[in-house]
Amino acid sequence: MKASNWWDYDKDPDKIITVLWHNQNNKWWNETCSKVLETFGLPGDRFYYRPYTDCMTFQFKTTEDAFICKILLSDRL
Repeated sequence: MKASNWWDYDKDPDKIITVLWHNQNNKWWNETCSKVLETFGLPGDRFYYRPYTDCMTFQFKTTEDAFICKILLSDRL
């Protein structure tokens, strides 16, 4: 069966940014997510995200966008 979305088959680690939960509060997470949304738009076109029990991953279509996100969230990684 063929993957229907680009984020299902492109698992390049250089395109994935992981933000650990570290028991942060809701305001911290709202600010983190809004930084990503303000820069890259809604999920699906340039990036996709997945929440897990210990972290949230942002998976980007290009390594350039992932690098920009890494800089954008550098104080939170």
